[in-house]
This record gives sequence, structure tokens and C-alpha cells, in this order.
Amino acid sequence: MKSFITTIAVFGSVCSMLVPLVQTETAIAAPSLLHLNQSVRIQPQILAFTDISGVDGETEIRQLAQLGVLEPASGGFRPRSSITRAEFITWLVKSYNALQTHNVRKPTLIRLPDRSRSAFRDVSPSHPAFRYIQAAYDAGFLAGYEDGTFRPDAVLTREEMIVLKSPVDSRGSGNSSRSAESLRNFIQRTKGFQDADRMSERYLTHIAFDLGNAASGRNFERVYGARSRYEPQKAVSRAEAAVALSQFRRAGTAAQAIEKLNRR
Repeated sequence: MKSFITTIAVFGSVCSMLVPLVQTETAIAAPSLLHLNQSVRIQPQILAFTDISGVDGETEIRQLAQLGVLEPASGGFRPRSSITRAEFITWLVKSYNALQTHNVRKPTLIRLPDRSRSAFRDVSPSHPAFRYIQAAYDAGFLAGYEDGTFRPDAVLTREEMIVLKSPVDSRGSGNSSRSAESLRNFIQRTKGFQDADRMSERYLTHIAFDLGNAASGRNFERVYGARSRYEPQKAVSRAEAAVALSQFRRAGTAAQAIEKLNRR
């Protein structure tokens, strides 16, 4: 995997080390967030996908569709196909905003940008995911590779998914002074993953936090269950992404949001 530098800052908090998909403290003055009365309307809908019956994640896919996270479409969802980095960021922003809107008394949403200037030289304003990538950047959630690119159409890996998702759940993600060796020992000996040596060093703090801290949301376990191999560079499927994004520690669950919608 090619190296890239990132620094995670969730709602203005900046991590103490370089990690993927992050932003430096000097790059933003304040997170670009807004309260509900300033937000774009969430438009719930029901999509009839023909290829999700019986697959892992079927419930979460249907819930996110009803909440308007998934784009209107006819036919297949392609649940087993891989998801790109741009698609995941788009779903992350949409799902977080939807769950904040329905589940939080005073929701704080990620603001979609009005301007057309891109932070990344390979994400033009005409890219379908431009506003969501730029919104996540402006909010302090991500930056790109050290060459100034984001590579939006690259396939998302498991370890990258955790680096993107975990900091949105907790400001503590990525804040660790432990050595790479110490983190690998924790992941392998304490958490039982036999392939800890295959994890990218710059991802270790987020992976360890997600596996070991109750404040993390335990995203990997929620998506993949108990297992002894992490397979960090394996591609994330669209169904797996839906499961990961159906719950945020700071915004509740898609199931809770649907329940509240049904009461209206």
C-alpha cells in the first residue's frame, strides 16, 4: 500500500500522530458543522433492491435506504461488490447527518460546502462525491495522500474503514503514545488477531482503539463478528459498509431513527 499522511480531527480534535485520512490542526480554523435549522433536508425514502434478500446487512441496507442515505435506484444494490473511498465518505456524511437529525435532541450536522474549490487535485467539483469529500475535509475528518490526492475511486480497505469511521464515534480514536510494537502485541495477544503484523503501522492506533475501547463503537466487531484474522487490506463490501454506517456512538442507530420516523 502506498504511503499517505493524514491527521484525524473530530469536531476540532487533532490526533497526536500521522494517520490516514486526516487533517492538520492548522488546516482548519473550526469544524464546518451546523445545527439542524441550517441543514439540508433529509428526505426519507424506500428503495426496492432486488439482490439483498438474505444477505448479511439486509436490514441495515433497507434502513439506510429508508432514511435517504442511499441514492434512489432500481434493481440491484450489489451488496457483495467493493465500495470506493468516495462512496464510503458520501454514505458516512449522509448517514451521520440522518441519524443526528432523527436521534439527537440538538443535532449538529456536517455542513455541505457552497464553494466549488476542492482540497484535492484529483477530486474536481464535477466529481459526484465532491461535496461530501469536501464536507468531511472541512469538518476535520480527513485529508488525502502526501502527494495532494484523495484517490476517490480507489477501493476502500478494512483498516481504512476503521480509520475513517472510528474518529467520528470518539475523539479518543488515534490518541495513543504507545509504540507500534506495543499496539501490535495488544492486537495480537490480547485481542487474538493472528495477522496483526500485516496491519499498516500508521493505522495501528485506530485499530487498537476500535478493538479495545468501549467508547469506540466497536465497528470491526459489529461488522465482522468474532474472528482471528483481521485481513486489513481486504476490500470492504457495500453491505459491510452499510452495517458499519448504520450506527454512530454520537448519533445512535438507524433502527432508532426508523422507529422515530414511524411514530410521526
